[in-house]
Amino acid sequence: MGKEVDLTLGSSGVLSEDFTNPYKESELKIMYEKLRINEWANLVPKLRKGGSGMSAKDLRIKAEQVIRDGLRQSQEDTQKVIKTTEALALGSQERSSKTKTAQYFESAIQNLQLAVYHEKVGIYNTQKLQDIPEVLRPMFEDCYKIGCLMALHNPPVLLNFDNSGQGPFPPIKTECSSTDEEMADHRVFIAVDLGMDFSGYCFKIAESEQIQQPKWGKEFGFNTPKTPTCILFDGDQKFFKFGYDAIMTKKDEAKQLYLFDNFKMELHKNKLHRDVMLTSKNGKKMRAMTVFSESLRFMKDHALETIGKHTAGVKYSASDATWILTVPAIWSAAAKQFMREAATEAGLVTESEPDRLIIALEHEAASVWCKQLTHKQFMEEDLTEAEAIMKVPGTQYMVADCGGVNINITVHEVMEGGHLKELNWATKTFVDPKPIDKHFKECLRETFYEKMCDALEEKHPSDLQKLMYDYNGDFKFLSNLEQLVRKVEEKGASSRGSPETQRRILQIGDKLKLLHDNRIRSIESLIREILTGRKISYMFLVGGFALSPYVYSFVKEKFEGRCKVLCPADAQMAVLNGAVTFGMRQNVVESRISRYTYGIKIVEEFDQTRHRGKRKYVTKEGKAYCNDCFHCFVKKNESVSFDEVSEFDFNPVERDQKHVQFDLYYTESKSARFVDEPGMVKIGSLAVSMPGIKSGSPRTLKLQVKVGCPEMQVTFIDVNTGEIGSVKLALMSK
Repeated sequence: MGKEVDLTLGSSGVLSEDFTNPYKESELKIMYEKLRINEWANLVPKLRKGGSGMSAKDLRIKAEQVIRDGLRQSQEDTQKVIKTTEALALGSQERSSKTKTAQYFESAIQNLQLAVYHEKVGIYNTQKLQDIPEVLRPMFEDCYKIGCLMALHNPPVLLNFDNSGQGPFPPIKTECSSTDEEMADHRVFIAVDLGMDFSGYCFKIAESEQIQQPKWGKEFGFNTPKTPTCILFDGDQKFFKFGYDAIMTKKDEAKQLYLFDNFKMELHKNKLHRDVMLTSKNGKKMRAMTVFSESLRFMKDHALETIGKHTAGVKYSASDATWILTVPAIWSAAAKQFMREAATEAGLVTESEPDRLIIALEHEAASVWCKQLTHKQFMEEDLTEAEAIMKVPGTQYMVADCGGVNINITVHEVMEGGHLKELNWATKTFVDPKPIDKHFKECLRETFYEKMCDALEEKHPSDLQKLMYDYNGDFKFLSNLEQLVRKVEEKGASSRGSPETQRRILQIGDKLKLLHDNRIRSIESLIREILTGRKISYMFLVGGFALSPYVYSFVKEKFEGRCKVLCPADAQMAVLNGAVTFGMRQNVVESRISRYTYGIKIVEEFDQTRHRGKRKYVTKEGKAYCNDCFHCFVKKNESVSFDEVSEFDFNPVERDQKHVQFDLYYTESKSARFVDEPGMVKIGSLAVSMPGIKSGSPRTLKLQVKVGCPEMQVTFIDVNTGEIGSVKLALMSK
């Protein structure tokens, strides 16, 4: 693998200047990426067939360990040499200077590194491979060779074994100075959730065991784990306030400004583009990208400031963190790309470091969190102390995320090592999918006179907000609402409202109870549908609606005979807490069920029988192709591994072609052949820039598409040269 290394000693006995760095760091990284993406992808199908008397599953576990051992061993070998020579080094002041002594010292280190490399290259075929199945040996050899080449650099190109990411290949990191190393030890993971009703974040410093979260709204009498999803801009469309600060703004003041709330579902649209506009409370419009990016910027700044208070004054910047954004499973690829671009505009990450931003699906994050809870972390301690769900392979459990506008249900099976396999997923939007607080305000306006509602919002905004926040379906809020109305009517706390006031309050209660009952029925029917024919051991209720004692008792009464129904004490934060865990271990969800059949539009040589009536494309050389063919990457309801790669080999139809664009489609059909069939939906395109090859040269190119992740990932490889090309995904309409 890779080119041969021909290293020559200079007359002084040390490496001559031309050979002190035989591989540029960028070249090494490209080689490693080929190994990580291409070679591993080619090995996966072989592993499925098994070998050496081992099952495909056991062989894959063995493969991951073999790869990791090969990379780790080669790195450790050369690091030992570095540490030994550094112990004999001159003082740090002289070493850091550009003296001849310092230069000879650095060359001496590389000589020793090379000696280790050449010695190991000569022996790993016999000693290292004795216990390794035959199918894995080429991969181990490549891993060891690449690892040694990385370590030849000074400073070495290292692998971050503590942050493995997806698959058995750790990400690359470059050894840094002691100051940077000290900061690197303080890695932080920050999960952000822009929710329909409420938003928040939580974080975990790597060496800490605890996930931490702020409390919001103390200045207004609140102490909540999230703040309202509400943002306020001034007259010049500059950010002004977010959360409780924004929602408590006086009505007259807000009329002059741009106030947005509950804007999350605007991204759940068929046609989403960068310039889509949102309408504020006063009818003015602003770019949705600005609203979302400024909301994320507020969360970023607030999080970094809060973290600084927990780290003895150590300051963090956005680039010191791994960011995890939670999104609904029903969101399109375009919506996920929109959020990624908004996060980049907000300064969470840069375009050059996209891997520091992870998109996590809300229902998966909740599931990851629930499975590792102990018996003490539930509202009722129905679990025994001995039960540990994550340690029992084969356990199947359901997570029902009861949010503000819909219910999402996922069924996972626990695999070896605590990984999860998705067995089923379903969602149902409530009949009237408006947030509860909107329903509540509408009921007030419909039931009470306008002057009363204005007075409630102007004189008692905190009390009104608390009333809506605390509403969870038990209807105790009706007495609190009556007390609030009496305050507006300026009657004593001991006095009862007029019969008319009491009648109107009961009327509001009846409307909200009907809404509540409709949602309960939706939850029950979807759970019953998913449970049919399955052996589910546990059911977890999460989300704000799950905290309703009525919901919990209802579901428990209906389904306790089928499985153990549990509600985490911190059900409202299950998604955020799980998102942090997911960010630290992205391969925790080992496989997912594909929602649709996904593929690309391709061309095939035109056949009068198979392609009758289809569009025809004729090349410059007069060769005819059918222009509407569909190449499938994954079929609907197919189980896809998190690192599974679907490959497509193609040849440019024009001999001088330098660019190609593939249109992406999805469909409900499992047997689609053409992109003009009913039900086909175009979701975007990917543009491939092909290497400049002399006109007329034969070219074979390979697309590798990962569809088992929350975000689609595409790699392009020139098969003839091994060069990894650039791929640009365009998933928004413009």
